Amino acid sequence: MRTVLLPLVAALLATGCDVISPPYTEESPADTGTAGAFVQKVLLEDYTGFRCGNCPEAHERAQELQARYPGRVILMSVHAGFFARPAAPPYTYDFRNPVATELDEFFGISRAGNPNGMVNRRGYPGNHILAPTAWAGAVAEALQGNAPVALSLEARLDTSRWELTITARVRYRERGTPNDYLALYVVEDSIVQYQLDYRRTPPDIPNYLHRFVLRDGVMGAWGEQLHPEGVAAGDSLSRTYRYRFPREKDWRPQHCGIIGIVHRYGTTYEVVQAEYVPFVLQ
Repeated sequence: MRTVLLPLVAALLATGCDVISPPYTEESPADTGTAGAFVQKVLLEDYTGFRCGNCPEAHERAQELQARYPGRVILMSVHAGFFARPAAPPYTYDFRNPVATELDEFFGISRAGNPNGMVNRRGYPGNHILAPTAWAGAVAEALQGNAPVALSLEARLDTSRWELTITARVRYRERGTPNDYLALYVVEDSIVQYQLDYRRTPPDIPNYLHRFVLRDGVMGAWGEQLHPEGVAAGDSLSRTYRYRFPREKDWRPQHCGIIGIVHRYGTTYEVVQAEYVPFVLQ
């Protein structure tokens, strides 16, 4: 049985939080399940802002797709750009963060206008920005066939030290590439804050429920390389990360979780697999 030799990677520093990447461990393919685990899941990124009056309708479309494909559509709401900037009361809250801003600026979403989004970041460059009316078709297409990799996550928060331990396991159905990267994002669900909604009178909604909001990246916006030579078909690997949960912020750990993606960094940037798990509080 083949194993994957993992390089030592230096500790990474997440924005405002400490990340300890090592140690990495190796495991056999049997450790991560059978071929039935290669279920394709989709990352749907909804680029939004609480001052975007057309964004609530788009967010509803995203949630409808979550309900249509239970457990297979991973939603991440990215607040960035002009409509995410705090303004005069009541729009004083700041959802923005450096990771959200970096993703938005790289893919050019808010420059194209909000609401817009991406499905598995497919079509980059040039055809990756999708209007909400195109999300359903793109999601259905992306869900077809078996996934090239299986991804499983665990996220356990030690509330005595406020340290989050994340274990990511990746198993390959077909050979990977040196450009395969693992990225981990901290998201918070069900944040109650103001939202502008042009469909309402008055349009200022004080108790709007913001779902699966991107808060931070455990390893920045792009993550880290899985293997410099690519992982062979049938092989698997496991990595463990530690992240200091920022108690000084108003994030509620019981509503937080981790979105993980395997994506083709530096080439197509396509997401080939996605997963979400909530925090387990200990």
